[in-house]
Amino acid sequence: MKNWIETTLPAQIEDLKALVRIPSVSRGDPAEPGKPFGKTVYEALQATLAIARRLGLKAWDVDGYCGVVEYGEGEELLGILAHLDVVPEGEGWSVPPYAATEKDGRIIGRGTLDDKSPALSAIYALAAIKESGAKMKRRVRVILGCDEEIGSLGVEHYLKVEGQPTMAFTPDAEYPVVNSEMGILHTTYEKKYASALRIDCGSAANVIPGVIRATLPCEAIPVNAPEGYTVTYEGNRITVEGRGGHASMPEFAKNALQALMGILSEQPLPEEDLKTVSALHALWKLDMHGESLGIDVTDESGRITYQPDVIRFDETGVRFIADCRHPFSAKAKDLLKTWDAAYGNAGFVRTDTVVKPGHFIPADSELVSTLMNVYNELNGSDAKPLSMGGGTYAREMENAVAFGTVREGEESVCHMPDESISIEDIRFNTNCMAEAIRRLATV
Repeated sequence: MKNWIETTLPAQIEDLKALVRIPSVSRGDPAEPGKPFGKTVYEALQATLAIARRLGLKAWDVDGYCGVVEYGEGEELLGILAHLDVVPEGEGWSVPPYAATEKDGRIIGRGTLDDKSPALSAIYALAAIKESGAKMKRRVRVILGCDEEIGSLGVEHYLKVEGQPTMAFTPDAEYPVVNSEMGILHTTYEKKYASALRIDCGSAANVIPGVIRATLPCEAIPVNAPEGYTVTYEGNRITVEGRGGHASMPEFAKNALQALMGILSEQPLPEEDLKTVSALHALWKLDMHGESLGIDVTDESGRITYQPDVIRFDETGVRFIADCRHPFSAKAKDLLKTWDAAYGNAGFVRTDTVVKPGHFIPADSELVSTLMNVYNELNGSDAKPLSMGGGTYAREMENAVAFGTVREGEESVCHMPDESISIEDIRFNTNCMAEAIRRLATV
């Protein structure tokens, strides 16, 4: 099994490069019949299914919503859930984001880490099991979602058509095993008035913006830049550069949107604009955990995070979307009540709310204990299960966890400029998933 994975690793790397070159931003282009998330996502799905068929696995498309790669036999089913859609590329790249550049032992490109390489590792791992001739006790399906970054309609459709797997894991987070995922809240607030500011920032609710630009109705006045940010002034325009990242991991990012509100609060803006940006700055500052909103809480499942990630100022007013990952002890209804009061005092009204409850699978379950043993043995470690703020496909399942693919102690570059994965990590992930399949699905 290990020898087969090593022999086919060059082909796997070339397959990854080909997939990264497809800019499969979910709903990045209009839906078409049979292509509910757009043609580029559909192209990535069909390309991946073709790779699976080339490796001798059964593969099919479930109405364009997702794909299935299957091998084995048995009434019970082990699912491996990955996704082929990506977040928009954003700014700040040192190489073209869809060129799949190989440099210093890494493949750089949007989707390399999240989640195209893990998807291919799962498929190659399943092919390795097939090539080994091991007797199966459970069927195995790699389920390929197409809209994970903006929802889970693909997996919801799969569950309606195919039902729940017996157990499942998703290679879309961190090692060793994430058996506890915090709740997620995405909220949209609006304030209607004739704003003189023009700002259009943010690509998705779960992506921290690394760059933001504002056009003022007056000459911009240079002020001191916050530490870690670069600010450029050109007449009535201000550009703030920080560092983009995933909303669940603000400690690895520098939110340019938050920094801009502080800078704008020192500008000679019209009264209502100045009042609005000053209020937002007072509520956000450069906080990562909602400290100024009074919501900072920590329990065994983790510490809350709060990030405003999308904002628009135009002639109709201002609209922003914020991302919150909250531990189990922080209840959604209480958080919403706090935010409604705080933003209501500044003239904002909540217009949209997305609530995703937390998810937990016991550490002593067959699924978690087996995956923990696999990782610790292959990695030579003694790690324990994790809780995180990130949201994965696992929470859509009754018995599922996240398994990899960022190793403990490593910084994730998920959703960041120059997203990448090392060839060594591709090798490790494929071997790890193959061993997990062997222990969970073979005799």
